[in-house]
Amino acid sequence: MRGAILALVVLLTTAAALSSQTALPRSNSGTELAREHYKLGWQAFRSEAWSDAVKAFQRAIDLDRTFKLAYYGLGRSYMGLRRFRDAAGAYEACRDLYTAQASEKFRNIEEADRMRQNDLDQIQIAINGLASRRGQQSAQTTQNQIRQLRDEAQRIQLKRDVLNGNFSIASEVPAFVSLALGSAYFRAERMIDAEREYKAAIDADATAGEAHNNLAVVCMLTGRLDDASREVALAEKSGFRVNPQFKKDLEDRRKSKP
Repeated sequence: MRGAILALVVLLTTAAALSSQTALPRSNSGTELAREHYKLGWQAFRSEAWSDAVKAFQRAIDLDRTFKLAYYGLGRSYMGLRRFRDAAGAYEACRDLYTAQASEKFRNIEEADRMRQNDLDQIQIAINGLASRRGQQSAQTTQNQIRQLRDEAQRIQLKRDVLNGNFSIASEVPAFVSLALGSAYFRAERMIDAEREYKAAIDADATAGEAHNNLAVVCMLTGRLDDASREVALAEKSGFRVNPQFKKDLEDRRKSKP
């Protein structure tokens, strides 16, 4: 009888061990599969196959609800389809994940480093997708987006050095996320929300010329011409090339203002 009980205990222990061993690969497999769909999303994005990109990014999100830049890629793809409300929703989810991550604590530095490295890998894939993009988007806009992503990667690296021994990510919402969200709001004619996000992008990166430029457009459309002129100057100071026609329209409005 004792032998039978001992055999049963061994059997149950072995089964539990096998169960734990098989559970982890499934989780890792899901994460890797999400990453593969994320890569496919950027491949479709750079060919402007917007619907295919949406499907791939959404599949990555279905597999990993915390995949921050999959939401960003989804938002970018919805913008290509001119589904601005859906784009805003995807960007909001990306922003909210960054906000939640800011207060997250990790058990040790290795765990925090894995999260940082995961963010860096996601950013690099996005950069590769943008760098090889074929389509009508201006070279300046693409280069600005790539610069913003590279700046975020550098910020992550610097945080790693400064926070050595502090097991938090201490992540703020990156400028490129706020800028993208502001543009989705702008295209959806939500000017107050767009202005808030453009200002958030500038708070995160004062040299974000595109954010200054876009904020200038909002200011002009809402009748704040002096503010618009100031934002144009800040955009150009950062190296951003402001559309000459916009500058002319702004100047004409200033001259005609009573």
